[in-house]
Amino acid sequence: MANTYITEVVSVTTTGSNVLVFASDAKTIVRDVMIYAKGGAATVSVLYDDRATDAIVAKESLAADDTWRPFTTPLAMPTAHELKVNTSAEITVLITYVEFD
Repeated sequence: MANTYITEVVSVTTTGSNVLVFASDAKTIVRDVMIYAKGGAATVSVLYDDRATDAIVAKESLAADDTWRPFTTPLAMPTAHELKVNTSAEITVLITYVEFD
């Protein structure tokens, strides 16, 4: 059995809307999420969509070129659950996750 570690980088330029940055498959654990405020200050909300609601799970005001890790522990995500962000400025989201065989 081999587990696959995957890292994705998502650029978010849409402001004021909930933007999908990660959708889970079966047997997925998100190991780390890092958000980078590209060149300008940003207020960022991270939302968890459990297919019923988009609940804000973390919110932070970032200075220009600042980074933030909204989760302190890995996050097990059932199939078709999603992470979204809502931001006031352009950001980059780095997501590292594990897919289990």
